[in-house]
Amino acid sequence: MKKLHMAILCAGAASWASIAAAQGVPAQAAAVDDGGEIVVTAQKRAQSVQDVGISLTAIGADELRRNQMTDVNQLANQISNVVATTSSNLPAFTVRGIGLNEFASNFDSPVAVHIDEVYKSKPYMLSMPFYDIQRVEALKGPQGTLFGRNTTGGSVNYYTQEPQFTPSGGFNASIDNYGRVRGDGFLNQPLSDTVAARASYYVAQGWGGPYRNLLTGKDFGKPNQLAGRLQLKWAGEGTTARLMVYGFKDKSQLTPYKSPGLFNPDGSYCAAVFTGAIQKDRDACLKFGPFVPGADPRGLRETQSIRNMNADAPWKADNSAFGGYLRLEQEAGAFQLTSITAYDQFVRDQVDDGDNTPYIAVNQLLYSRIKQFSQELRATAKFDRLNVLIGGFFEHDSIDEANSANTIENPLPGLPPFAPRLAADFKQKVRSLAIFTNNEYALTDQLSLIVGLRYTNDRTKIDGAAYLGADDPSGRRHLVTPVIPVDALVAHRTDGTTSFRGGINWKASRDQLFYASISRGFRSGGYSVPFGGVITTFDPERLTAYEIGSKSRLLGRTLDLNLAAFFYDYKDIQTNVDDPLSPLVPITRNIGGSRTYGAEAELTWRPDPSWTVRLGGSYLDAKFRNTTAVITTYAGPVPLDGKRPVNTPKWTAQGMIQKSVPLNDDLDLIGSTDFKYTAKRYLEATNQLFDRAPAYWVQNARLAVASKSGGWEIAAWGKNIFNKDYLTYINNISFFRIEIYGEPVSYGLSASIKF
Repeated sequence: MKKLHMAILCAGAASWASIAAAQGVPAQAAAVDDGGEIVVTAQKRAQSVQDVGISLTAIGADELRRNQMTDVNQLANQISNVVATTSSNLPAFTVRGIGLNEFASNFDSPVAVHIDEVYKSKPYMLSMPFYDIQRVEALKGPQGTLFGRNTTGGSVNYYTQEPQFTPSGGFNASIDNYGRVRGDGFLNQPLSDTVAARASYYVAQGWGGPYRNLLTGKDFGKPNQLAGRLQLKWAGEGTTARLMVYGFKDKSQLTPYKSPGLFNPDGSYCAAVFTGAIQKDRDACLKFGPFVPGADPRGLRETQSIRNMNADAPWKADNSAFGGYLRLEQEAGAFQLTSITAYDQFVRDQVDDGDNTPYIAVNQLLYSRIKQFSQELRATAKFDRLNVLIGGFFEHDSIDEANSANTIENPLPGLPPFAPRLAADFKQKVRSLAIFTNNEYALTDQLSLIVGLRYTNDRTKIDGAAYLGADDPSGRRHLVTPVIPVDALVAHRTDGTTSFRGGINWKASRDQLFYASISRGFRSGGYSVPFGGVITTFDPERLTAYEIGSKSRLLGRTLDLNLAAFFYDYKDIQTNVDDPLSPLVPITRNIGGSRTYGAEAELTWRPDPSWTVRLGGSYLDAKFRNTTAVITTYAGPVPLDGKRPVNTPKWTAQGMIQKSVPLNDDLDLIGSTDFKYTAKRYLEATNQLFDRAPAYWVQNARLAVASKSGGWEIAAWGKNIFNKDYLTYINNISFFRIEIYGEPVSYGLSASIKF
């Protein structure tokens, strides 16, 4: 495989070098123009966001900085029909109800994430902070003819600030009421007329946090992160090269779980479970029933406040990552050739207390190490009325994973005392090859057609075992000695298919675009390896999306109004569920199909440079169809047909209002507030009362004094200012329950300087 990597790398370099004498200027990254309009590269070429026949939201650098959008959750709050979840520090987007609801780490998300067009295959790679970002583009619906792998639901694309040929620098710093301090900055320096360098960093430290461990009497939730990025850019005669390397270290205390009890004193299920009352009365039921005589009462019932916990093995990370890419761009006559060669390595080493008690009941050790290599080669050109893109993509990733859960003081599973750990240990390798094309032909000055194809061939190998093990974790991987084998598998599977996109754009006027499209997304099959359970395989899933929409500029081009309606036909959905094959820990399997109808509206109004108003809303009607799947729950077997998929609220809305007022000739007062409303939704596919997350409204606010030149800014801010408790994740396991909540109210001060 190393020889294959080298061959592909050499082929990419040779393709670039063979035309090195060609003339031209490489396409530059998009930015925000003087009128506040965001220019995007959603189709691999610079266009106004209002001229792209794709439903997308673009957010620029200033808004990312001011709203401290350094993680997926903050970003999702300002995109219609998008929610974010984080389970076991695995961040993931759900777009129009398509997403990942997993705590297993070896699956690719159906919503792809790219950083500078480099595909990040596994969700824990997104636990790194996002800093020194130029813009984010969130594209909805299948995007396989333009971006990477597994874009069934969409693609969220981050673009970092690249080196510039003028010297500059800056930093941002903030502190909150929990003693958490965060800072990031950059230094940009031209080294010659053709070479520029940029160094960026991010630091997060703290001496407290928003949670309190009643067992130790100490505050919890302090960050401990350090990240850095170094870039070099060479701009020659028609040639551009960009080299980036990065590093990351994380020893943070992570978001704790709530784990309401399930049992009556006699060991039967508690009535509050079936009514869903345990979400409000978290201490209504016992965690262990009659099985722990003389137990510490702090561990028998869950605490009411989401800020309190009783964990003997608090949630903590010891993660690290490094990598980088080389991007080469070359103009060759009508063509621009692009080569992106990337390597990433991420080690995830975490501890968590699944049951949130003082007992060794569900104490988990989670280890994953991924090594990922990718190579993309593409050519773009414009011939009169035809825009052409053709390319090839290769990716190889290998995962070394070992997980276990210690249940030595939890007699509910009936495990023997000499084998108290539910464990899994496996190695997985994925090789993906693809060729793709996306083309737009202008039939007239107003009417154009889009045709795109992508053929993907993915090969997945697994070599692993699931077993009951001894309580003797050792080494960096925390391996435990197998005692009772449950299952083992050495196998491989190959999945290949052609996905497509067809569309029509009608530019009725300079300020009015109508579009319609049909596209198909594909997500390859894989293997589910549960702790101490049966290893299973699942098949690919496919989604066919039909969409119509319009983008309008009204009221003298001060108002942008974007509308979209869509229908999704989803086949062989891969979903994490409880299953008779794995009675203790959920597995991922195919559960049939679903159909989704939806609509979205986004409005941005800038009546003058001092005002920005953005409002959005969405409707989603999704149901499982043509499925015979029956899933085991606390209430017994539940058929899925007719149920709503996970994370598909019927209604969502979001908005932002910002107003600046001049204080004098040099200073502005800038006030802003933003909000996100999410209707009730189910966080398990079975749609029982105990699976339901109530509707919630989260609002943030900010007041800043800034120089008119943009050189500095000081702000006071608050997040979740009404201190709402809102669920983001549920996992109803047979003998305990996990709940994860959004962060409680926080407030603080921030400062920014540019020079």
